[in-house]
Amino acid sequence: MTSRPDPKTLLGKPVTEVPMSVQRILGQLPAPKSIWIGPKDVAKLSKEDTQAYESAQTIMRHLCVRAPTAHASGHPGGPLSAFTFAYFLSKRRDPGADEALRYSAGHLSLLAYGLQWMFGREGKDKRLQTPQSIIDTFRTPSGLPGHVEAGIGDIPFGTGPLGKGVSNALGVAYGHQYSRKSQIANGKWPIPKVDVLLADGDSQEGQVMEAFRLAAHLKVDNLVVHGDWNDIQLSGLPSKTVAADFARIAEAAGWQVIEVQNGNDPAQVIAALDAADQCIGKGAPIFICYYTTMGHGITMMEEGSNTGKKNFHGSPLSKDDAAAVLKTLPDFEEAISTYEKYRKEEKKRYEMRNSEFGIRNSALEWNVKALEKKGYARAITSEKGAARKDFGATHLLNLMKADPRIVVLHADLAASGGFDTVEKSFPDRVINVGVAEGNMAMMAAGMRQAGLLPVTYTFAAFGTNEARASARLIDVNCGHTRCSVLHDCTHSGLSVGEDGETHQERHYLNIPFDNTQVWSLADSNQAAAAAEKAMELIAEGHTNVYAFSPRSNHPQILKPDGSPFYGPDYIFDGKADIVAGHGDLRDTVTVIATGITIHAAIAAADQLQIANTEIANHSIRVLHVASVRPLDASAIIQSALETRHLIVVEDHSSEGGLATQVADVIADFALPCTLRRLGVNRYYPSATDTALFLMAGLDTDSIIDAIEDEVRTEIAGGEDAFVSAIYEMTHHLKTTRFAATARAYVERLAADTGYLDTVRDDWKKRSVSGEKLPENEQLIERLQEAVRE
Repeated sequence: MTSRPDPKTLLGKPVTEVPMSVQRILGQLPAPKSIWIGPKDVAKLSKEDTQAYESAQTIMRHLCVRAPTAHASGHPGGPLSAFTFAYFLSKRRDPGADEALRYSAGHLSLLAYGLQWMFGREGKDKRLQTPQSIIDTFRTPSGLPGHVEAGIGDIPFGTGPLGKGVSNALGVAYGHQYSRKSQIANGKWPIPKVDVLLADGDSQEGQVMEAFRLAAHLKVDNLVVHGDWNDIQLSGLPSKTVAADFARIAEAAGWQVIEVQNGNDPAQVIAALDAADQCIGKGAPIFICYYTTMGHGITMMEEGSNTGKKNFHGSPLSKDDAAAVLKTLPDFEEAISTYEKYRKEEKKRYEMRNSEFGIRNSALEWNVKALEKKGYARAITSEKGAARKDFGATHLLNLMKADPRIVVLHADLAASGGFDTVEKSFPDRVINVGVAEGNMAMMAAGMRQAGLLPVTYTFAAFGTNEARASARLIDVNCGHTRCSVLHDCTHSGLSVGEDGETHQERHYLNIPFDNTQVWSLADSNQAAAAAEKAMELIAEGHTNVYAFSPRSNHPQILKPDGSPFYGPDYIFDGKADIVAGHGDLRDTVTVIATGITIHAAIAAADQLQIANTEIANHSIRVLHVASVRPLDASAIIQSALETRHLIVVEDHSSEGGLATQVADVIADFALPCTLRRLGVNRYYPSATDTALFLMAGLDTDSIIDAIEDEVRTEIAGGEDAFVSAIYEMTHHLKTTRFAATARAYVERLAADTGYLDTVRDDWKKRSVSGEKLPENEQLIERLQEAVRE
């Protein structure tokens, strides 16, 4: 055995001797040489810089003692260990050219809020007007949240769940690089520097390494990660928990590493920042590892951290300890008074320069008509196809030809979604991020913050499960800033077939987030309109989209004249579409389907109309629901009141998907109707999609059986049931989560008295006098029959 050889001695050798895998991996450029900053490498501080820093640090010490103690909640130690480098970084960066500091460790909120005030970024936010207002409002209902949120001062992205900040910063940094390269960005600006604060416990999340490996591969050399390595986390010491020498890990991943022996020494910190600035633009992202002391500047906290006997990571000081510490600190008001002149200078600099950074938290222009002038045309077909490929390989590709801001990230699955075709046309706009879905989603959010229109692509099983934590945090942030993403997820449900139960994702529609829409597309033509709508939403910036499609091929939905149902003039607006039936009281049952199951539902309705049975006298309404969230509640209420029988068919579990949404509408509005649920309610083996749909009861014959059974089912009540539902609708509209989409049908009922009369008369025909109702003996007999079965 020997040590690893010099890679140069292996390159170019016969592959029988040195496999090409070795040559490719070892042939990559080595990481830049690590830099160590110690006492001999310090920079000099002026008298004014020293006075400003010492006053600011005193203010931060008071904040970290007073605020958590006053509210019996908070993280006092970390803001103090990270303060020195965060302070000097804030002084250094140009708010007119660089991105504001991001916090992967969102619990360092007191640091973030204190810096907002110190550097004049409080604006009109009453919570940030003074250090005392920060203390008073910290962790209160109408005050400052416990973890950082976007939009407070210049905080660009909110975090709390650890391990997400580097991915977000990577997306922003890469987005700025791409914008400059593609000439989207204004050339008068330098490429913005993107800084993010990473804590050592924070770095234990696996997504951090996903981001580190990709950033090095993409050579994102305007990204600087500032590591606060105080070796304290909530339940112990990182060095006693994991392999904690992250500087070596980062170096192995290809980063330019700068280690700072004492990250609480201003002179060493400034020297490190000087070194980092020299490395920007040199082909590697930069990791500065500051070795710090938790609770720096407060003797009691330092001793607890150094001995490991007391942990101030997430526990406020007791009132007695806080009182004792405050007696040892310089006067709070005097420090504020001394620092005020420096704050005014920083505030003036910020207000003068920040207005020049034009894309920050801005809605992006999006107009399909304008794209048509650049050559865009929606592709419509009557031929059999696959929405999973057409969405990307045809529709997004067409949009990309007219708009250079659209960039696709995929998790090593390009061909499955047709993006291998897109990559041939735009090799620099289709990026393989590796098998790292969480990093992919959060990186995409950062790219939107940099002014791009990001798309992620993977299978439904991975886009909903592996990326869920990132998707949730993006959704939270969409309520405060513009960071939305289009998630294209294919191979949903049983359509993935032979891949087996691990890939047959049956809970993909269950994404109950506030700022995220969930779509399941019917065919290739609807996918075209959906792509346009998705880009419109992403451009606006506050709404994410999950667009799901199956692996299966399918016909296109056609009108009776043979033309595409979703033609060139169709607008995707989230409303459900009646694709079969009359759409009025002549329909006696409604089949509600989403995605791939719509084709079997239409086939079932067609076959029943020509069947030589009593069911042929019934008109079957087929309703396609493409937008599962938000759901078109008006269409559900209308179908319930007009047809009285609802059957939901979905390539998804009956729990948490479309059926659950429909059931919630029925419950919220006390609708007198039946509900049958056909879905994927257990794991299935490897088989063709056709065989699996048969096993699950989602095939045409199974839907026919369900329809025939439902039309024979009695509905409770007649005119009284209808009147009760309508009379209480005003009340229900005030309490339901479906109010926005139910309002259209309520307005119709209120305005169209002729329609209301017609529906009421239909229910009146079904009224039964009390004398004709079954006696209890008959009811018991029916119940016993059910028990015997």
